[in-house]
Amino acid sequence: MVVKGTTLGTVSGGDGSYSITLRQNNAILVFSSIGFQPKEVAVGNNSTIDVTLTEDVSNLQEVVVTGLASSIKRSNLANAVGTTSAKELMGTTQIQTVDNAFYGKLAGVNMNTNGGAPGGGVSVQLRGISSLVGASQPLYIIDGVYANNAVNRSGRGSVTGASAAENQDDASNRISDLNPNDIENVEVLKGPSAAAIYGTRANAGVIIITTKRGSAGKTKVSFAQDYGMATPQRLFGVDNWTEAKINTFFPAARRPIELERFRAANGQTWDYEKYFYGNTAPLSNTRLGISGGNEKTKFFISGALTDEKGIIRRTGFKRYSLRANIDHKLTNNITLSVGSNYINTNSDRGFTGNQNNSGASIGYNIAYVPNYFNLFPDASGRYPDNPYFAENPVAVTDRGINNTNVNRFIQSFNLTANLYKSEKALLKLVGQGGFDYTQGTTMVYLPEDLQFQRAQGNPGDVIWGKTENVNTNLQAALVFNWNIGKVNLNANFSGN
Repeated sequence: MVVKGTTLGTVSGGDGSYSITLRQNNAILVFSSIGFQPKEVAVGNNSTIDVTLTEDVSNLQEVVVTGLASSIKRSNLANAVGTTSAKELMGTTQIQTVDNAFYGKLAGVNMNTNGGAPGGGVSVQLRGISSLVGASQPLYIIDGVYANNAVNRSGRGSVTGASAAENQDDASNRISDLNPNDIENVEVLKGPSAAAIYGTRANAGVIIITTKRGSAGKTKVSFAQDYGMATPQRLFGVDNWTEAKINTFFPAARRPIELERFRAANGQTWDYEKYFYGNTAPLSNTRLGISGGNEKTKFFISGALTDEKGIIRRTGFKRYSLRANIDHKLTNNITLSVGSNYINTNSDRGFTGNQNNSGASIGYNIAYVPNYFNLFPDASGRYPDNPYFAENPVAVTDRGINNTNVNRFIQSFNLTANLYKSEKALLKLVGQGGFDYTQGTTMVYLPEDLQFQRAQGNPGDVIWGKTENVNTNLQAALVFNWNIGKVNLNANFSGN
């Protein structure tokens, strides 16, 4: 709430109460809140004023973040800025990762899934030059921190023979580390102002993620647990073989062998597509949040555990997340906000996708295997060789490893100091920044006694990788607001 025509104002508490000292009897108070229509009330001789705001379904007056230290009403925007709230982002069902939660929620954003493995893996491109030429993904900013969204190479494409290219690794983006339940809103800067504010790093656009904060009032404790199941929407099915069909499709030299295998199966068949891809995968999310505080100190603390199994055998994703956001008024004119987020993710992405005759991709493999041939191990645990392709996919799935473990710590801070304040002008200093530290370990392993490996000069593949990434940023800005009647001037001087 502010006094109309001035910068004098105050913020209500969690219960809606407020107080303000006025210097004039004919003052008009302007009450506003994000998502509601502003309302003007003349004070007159009243000492107490109660106001109820009406929800603004058009969001025309919504305040959005457009720069390092400034915000603006949506109705005054000169560039396209898309905003998605926490309610719109999560919807009515639980989303496992942030990048998947973006689907269908951000206008003007092109999204492509890199792979279907648990733990995400989505390419995000904003419409414009970057999407036309296939340039890099947008810059992600989390509570003022320039976040790392690099893909951790696992080397899976090398052992499958696909290639050493990054897009053959079926890796996940690091934005999937974030707990989507911690997000308050997401803003997308798609106009040329993005690069003007954030530099060349923003040539592909900017996605600003703001996490939840505490509010003054009674301490609130929330606990939620979701449990669900994932099943394949549709399987293609497998062909059933008969002796007549074998005689038709197999060359004459192969028919005796195939007929012998078909008869040895004694009518038993195996649906390998259903075995590998048709699993019922449990999904669980457990969340605990505590928020509250007073006019001087506010806090939001959350913890979450996500466990997502894949519909493909031996694939899955686990995430442990702990967040603490604290806002503290050092003085009446100085406010410090800090946020700390620790995340641990562990994903098993299996062996799918492209490959070049190494057999270490179950989809390519099972397409060549008739359903009457048994690929499963015998009583002694020995896997039979696959005569139809380079590898036994059951052995690869049971014994191969494609694992990624990531530890991540994001620390942010924001310091706001009112340097000069009058009824018509406000000069404030805003300093913000932080760091994003990511440490990832990947391991791809194929034992030396696998069918394809035995034919190699040096059988067995082990690729162990470790990456560390530290992003740091610090910026300060002087923001000057000056009201001249109905005109509001805003000047922003910033440095990085």
